[in-house]
Amino acid sequence: MGFCTMLLLSHILLTTWLFTAKGEVKPCDFPQFKHGHLYDEERWRPYFPVPIGKQYSYYCENGFSTPSSSYWDYLHCTTQGWEPEVPCLRKCVFHYVENGQSLYWQRIYIEGQSVKVQCHKGYSLPNGQDTMTCTENGWSPPPKCVRINSTVKCGPPPPIDNGDITSLLLPVYAPLSSLEYQCQSFYKIQGSKKITCRNGEWSEPPKCLHPCVLTEKIMERQNIIPKWTGSRKIYIPSEDYVEFVCIPGYQKAQGSPELRAKCIDGHISYPTCSK
Repeated sequence: MGFCTMLLLSHILLTTWLFTAKGEVKPCDFPQFKHGHLYDEERWRPYFPVPIGKQYSYYCENGFSTPSSSYWDYLHCTTQGWEPEVPCLRKCVFHYVENGQSLYWQRIYIEGQSVKVQCHKGYSLPNGQDTMTCTENGWSPPPKCVRINSTVKCGPPPPIDNGDITSLLLPVYAPLSSLEYQCQSFYKIQGSKKITCRNGEWSEPPKCLHPCVLTEKIMERQNIIPKWTGSRKIYIPSEDYVEFVCIPGYQKAQGSPELRAKCIDGHISYPTCSK
């Protein structure tokens, strides 16, 4: 074994020991993600695992983009692992819907985004839905409106986690009947709160997104507190932002996520401050 190889192995082992000996911080292994790659990844691969704060540029394959909608961006090693959690998102193009109102220009949506669809009279998206969502595999449901059968009744509506139906439940519902959902405290509704009976099936119910809970243990470890309050436990509704500040004597660590973080269905990328 050559001297350079031994030196490289020693560096890797020392880095791993420094960040795991106290059981406080786990280094980041080589990032494995779909639909993209690190730039010069074979060059950097021998240097992994790497400590918190490291960042690497990466790019996405055709048909995908970074969360910032650019072709390339940076992966950050944080105490929660690699950020962004999903580096490459599908791009969906919407310009035509069968048996419905069409857009005569191409518009691009990113994975997770939805678009309202207006079908012609007597038609609807499958299961009575009125929105399409861009997923990893393309549009769901596909951009095609189907004819509505106005004679078939529906059974009980589907239940949802962390939410309730606001009206009286019946064993059978007439065609085109509608019901509404509401989410429990601190949960945010995603999708239309109203479902409709069409073709003997209910349209897709909404989802109640989990809030984020900031606790003393996490914030002490990251050397941060919420900007607007000194409270050490607070609920952040999903899709809302929370701003942090570093505790006195600290500043945002290099490679850390920004001090303004978004709650995404119970998950949040906490920033890190260091002396």
